[in-house]
Amino acid sequence: MEMMRTDHKFFIYPLTDWRILDIKGLMECSNFEKFKKYDYAKKLLQKMKSQNFVNVYRCVLNGKNYYYLTPLAEKFINQDQKSSISEETIFHDAMVSSLGIELSKIKPFITEIELEHKIKNGKSRTSFDDIIPDARLKGHFKGANFTSAIEVELHQKEKSRIISKAKHYLKSSFYDYAFYFFPDEKILKNYANILRKELDNDFNQKIFLFSTPKIFEGKNTLYESTGLVKGQSKTILQLFEVAP
Repeated sequence: MEMMRTDHKFFIYPLTDWRILDIKGLMECSNFEKFKKYDYAKKLLQKMKSQNFVNVYRCVLNGKNYYYLTPLAEKFINQDQKSSISEETIFHDAMVSSLGIELSKIKPFITEIELEHKIKNGKSRTSFDDIIPDARLKGHFKGANFTSAIEVELHQKEKSRIISKAKHYLKSSFYDYAFYFFPDEKILKNYANILRKELDNDFNQKIFLFSTPKIFEGKNTLYESTGLVKGQSKTILQLFEVAP
């Protein structure tokens, strides 16, 4: 069995938290300057793929490569934390991770982000997690701590599923908010209309809707987005007052 160098282990260790990332995401998560150089990181990932330490998912929609740990790499890094990548949900998982990386940059207001697999496998799972969100976000804004569920919706779900999950978050005393993210404004508006009709406008006091098309295009940015927050048009960056 081929051993993994310690510094290489540090490079791909963020995949235990983020599950699946593109090369830019891995570079941004690194604390070593040499891993922040694109050509170096690219060659290293190619080498680690040949060593069966990482697998590559090539997204046909945005043309990017996304990397995730192999079972062999998980044994070297953290045997107790399985990322559990599934071919059926791999694009969704990649979008959740890309979104999470960008949300984590909203400093100092967002302090912690946990993805679904960390919630399932970790000590942070609570009795409120009958429905486990795609991610959980914690932060501090305008003098108050808050916890928000993160849901990434690639397509419009059945009406009954939309309403059921929304009611769960509205009743939850654990989650202060639920942030929904969509690939385009059309799906956002469809969700807003369904929720407004079934739950009235009060849903938007706790459930905020955002479209972040650039994330789904592989551009790794929260700009050029839209949102609906407490009845007002407001992006995720405007919500935290870090963008005009």
